[in-house]
Amino acid sequence: MEYTIEHTTTYHYPKKVAESYTVVHLQPRSDQQQYCTRFVLDLAPRVNYHNYTDRYGNDVQHFAILPSHAKLTIATHSSVVTLADREPSAPAEAVRSDLLADPRVERQYDFLHESAFVQFGHELTRIRAELGLPGEAIGAWCSHVMHYLHETFTYDTTATTVQTTVDEALAKRAGVCQDYAHVMIAVLRSAGIPARYVSGYIFRGRSQILGAEASHAWCEAYLPPYGWVGFDPTNDLLVNDYFVKIALGRDYRDVSPVRGVYRGPTHSEMHVNVAMDALATAQ
Repeated sequence: MEYTIEHTTTYHYPKKVAESYTVVHLQPRSDQQQYCTRFVLDLAPRVNYHNYTDRYGNDVQHFAILPSHAKLTIATHSSVVTLADREPSAPAEAVRSDLLADPRVERQYDFLHESAFVQFGHELTRIRAELGLPGEAIGAWCSHVMHYLHETFTYDTTATTVQTTVDEALAKRAGVCQDYAHVMIAVLRSAGIPARYVSGYIFRGRSQILGAEASHAWCEAYLPPYGWVGFDPTNDLLVNDYFVKIALGRDYRDVSPVRGVYRGPTHSEMHVNVAMDALATAQ
């Protein structure tokens, strides 16, 4: 599939602010599953921005606005071609013995342990008891975890915030795609399966898709011999060509779309608008 994506984030401040420093993760990645053919970043006020690649291979932009301003607009325009299957097969052949024998697992330390938003607390222990032990068939178990979270959690945009931890989301059994992803990552890591957080977009198409109105998030598990396999517990889907990956990391903190500081009022209003369209020739 080939997509065009327009993503606009606008901040309104009650009084003018100054010395604004911002980092954005908004540029789609290019890898074996997709490639980004166009990326344009427009800023208002207009300033120069700088690019760098972080420790996880994400393309990152950062900029500073020193003059005072009452509004900040960050707009991106992207074109992406996805190469994944429309109906990917479940990773049924992934087994624990292959994972233990894989020498690349040693390099996945960050994705096997706790992180800022992925903690192994009391609520996680309870859900692990409900899910049961993964056993040898870890690929099938990961699919089981995805199905379970989709069935037992409620998608509720008012239940959590971007700062919500795994235990808090588990206590409510509700949240948004960020929470679904964090919980699945915590379950997998606590079972010794490398898991990482992925931010991006999902195309709604003609389906009832949750999380398509803005940025989306899902989980990837490292499952030899398949490599990294994407699971979307929010929609109970294996990642297919409807997904566009922007960035990956340990959790949301590593890949937040926009993050920054400024000198001025403590409160601001943020508005986000995402428009994702498939080219007619690709549908």
